[in-house]
Amino acid sequence: MGVACGNDPIRVDADLLPGIGGYSTAEADLGWLPAGKKVDVEVRVVNRLSDVVPFDRLKLNGSLNKAEATGNSIPVGGELLIRAALTIPNNSHEVDQSIAIYLQRDGMRSARDTVRLRFRVSELLRFHAKTVQFSRDGSDNKMVERIPVTITQPIDAAKVQVTGTGDFRNARGAIVHWQDRDWLQFEVDREDPNQAELAGTLTIEDPVSKRKDMITCLVRYRVPVTVRPGLLFARPASDEKSYAVTAFVRLYPTKTESERTDETKTSTLASAVVAAHIGDYPVDVATHPLGAGVYRVEAFVPERFVGEADSVQWQIKTDGKVYYVKNRVGFPR
Repeated sequence: MGVACGNDPIRVDADLLPGIGGYSTAEADLGWLPAGKKVDVEVRVVNRLSDVVPFDRLKLNGSLNKAEATGNSIPVGGELLIRAALTIPNNSHEVDQSIAIYLQRDGMRSARDTVRLRFRVSELLRFHAKTVQFSRDGSDNKMVERIPVTITQPIDAAKVQVTGTGDFRNARGAIVHWQDRDWLQFEVDREDPNQAELAGTLTIEDPVSKRKDMITCLVRYRVPVTVRPGLLFARPASDEKSYAVTAFVRLYPTKTESERTDETKTSTLASAVVAAHIGDYPVDVATHPLGAGVYRVEAFVPERFVGEADSVQWQIKTDGKVYYVKNRVGFPR
């Protein structure tokens, strides 16, 4: 493992050993390195092969900023000193990292000799993704979920603070250890039971190091009702004073209805009562049952309301519950 004193570089030894197919690798462990920091490294590479290792330049990958060598070949049993500067990644949740320095010869497509440096990232506080989406039953007004996070020493998971924005502004959360990993476990309430989705962000922050990360969250609620088509078109009604908007409503069994159906072995879909609004204005609705759980509905929009809104909101009451579905609507010009 590498050793560093104060601002001195980390110094490691690496033996160049034979591998498969004529390739060789020298490996060294740099230990724990803090996320986002710049680190200088000195690698003493010892040639344990039976041949001299010549090269023309160093080819870098990973988070290496630069590297230079004290020579352009390594004699058998001899050594080469490589000085390198690297920046430890802070944009990944992966703890175990590695970088490679290739001893590249001009005219060859790939290097046959590689110096590989391994390290683990400390002071890491990261979500595993930038966004996360959940799906919940329409009757769930309180949800508890977990999101995977990575937390490494010396950050104390018990002290990590959780804040939210948007619909997650009142979320309660804490870091928990479950299934051999860390998670952000949070609880959030749906303040409006008719809300079709929740959107916002959650932020985790270490009060000591001030490291933080944020994730965008979306919760979609499943409702046992669909209204099709998604885009509706109005046509002049027969009274020539309003416009008719036609849609098809379909009901799906809820959990309670499914259990009831299992018990009776017959379909027991509740009937529906449909109302509609254009903007803030209620409009007349005619409902025509077409079959089990399927209805053709017509909303009649008075001419004076045209232009007040570009969508119609359906209010569908079934089985003692009310569901709201909104469709865009186009009116003749």
